[in-house]
Amino acid sequence: MLTNRFSGRTKTLLTALGVLQIYFACIAANVMDPALQNLTQVYPGISHEDITSLITIPSLAAIPASIISGLLTGRRVKYRTTLSISFTLIVLSGSAPMFLNSFSAVIGARIVLGFGLGLLYPLGNALIIDLFSEEKRAFMFGIGEVVKNLSLIMLQMLVGILVGVSIKISWSAYLAILISFGLLILFLPEPKVKPLEEQMSLVDSFKAVPKRLYVFVVFLCICAIMQTVYQVNLSSIIITEHLGNATTAATVLSTATFVAMFAALSFGWIQKYLKNYTITFCVFFLGLGSLLISLAKTLPFLYFAAGVVGIGIGTMSSAFYMKIAGCANNENAALISGFQVVFQGFGNFLPHYYLKAVHVTFNTASFRLPITIGSIVLFAVAIGFGVFYFFNNRRVVSHESVDYLE
Repeated sequence: MLTNRFSGRTKTLLTALGVLQIYFACIAANVMDPALQNLTQVYPGISHEDITSLITIPSLAAIPASIISGLLTGRRVKYRTTLSISFTLIVLSGSAPMFLNSFSAVIGARIVLGFGLGLLYPLGNALIIDLFSEEKRAFMFGIGEVVKNLSLIMLQMLVGILVGVSIKISWSAYLAILISFGLLILFLPEPKVKPLEEQMSLVDSFKAVPKRLYVFVVFLCICAIMQTVYQVNLSSIIITEHLGNATTAATVLSTATFVAMFAALSFGWIQKYLKNYTITFCVFFLGLGSLLISLAKTLPFLYFAAGVVGIGIGTMSSAFYMKIAGCANNENAALISGFQVVFQGFGNFLPHYYLKAVHVTFNTASFRLPITIGSIVLFAVAIGFGVFYFFNNRRVVSHESVDYLE
């Protein structure tokens, strides 16, 4: 690999370039979003709900693959081996529908795509833990979120252009990921790991996982649910209340995405100054933005609310990633990241059931109420972490004072 020929800052930059290719490819499940409506022309007998399942199916298929990747990568299998298999599956299964006529066959290809993505998901964060010092991790997590957004925008724009040529041809957008694969092979170094005989067994590795990890991943799951709820219901609020049309809804959502990119770029500085209170800051803004969306009655107010929620979207995941990274070492980095991916995956899958629970409990079809309740939950999470670290920091300072006096 080319990176090992360099040293110092150049090596660090090239390593970062290699790692960021993982974030470029991990949005592959959503690349075809702009073409969903057009796919009904190719499969006229298939319902809209079944067509949209082409987006959700990869997320479900990714969960078992994420577990496998977390358990084996860095222990029994090299990172570059897992990544090579993952990228190959993503490119082949992503572009395969160009040659498939059966909708069932396309579903099968999307399942394979999800499996490839599942192998990939835990490894971006794991490699940041392995290859970068604690001071640089926050900046890398933030930049990773920016790369995700830029990748999604670029590939979806490519799909939009290709759809004008042919719906079948639009699937070829996945071939662009080959460029990312090439950069990964060139620049990503293989992390150093202990010889197999010196590593802990899987059972011992699970036992060695700090208990606080489960707290972080459970609350990350909760925050992911509440984040998705506003995204799902926002377009319904705009259209049913005659504030605009589908294009308007897309523009409001894009406003949140645009602000999120700048927030993600700033995450390193946020983490540097707020330290243990970063989760409180990021989740608070996600909750505040959600609350403002649930209260907004005019379009300008909705745009403002989307900007506020964008600050939370761009930083919330990275804030949890930093705490989760603190639970890992070089030997179990992929395993720890696997925990995070699985719980965050459930967080992206469970909003449907949360919405049904709110509907049944309150006997209302309101699109705003689930967002309002979600904002309250987010405020509770933010305050809970803030209070915990306030007393935890006082306890640490108190112990240090006693040690100094002694």
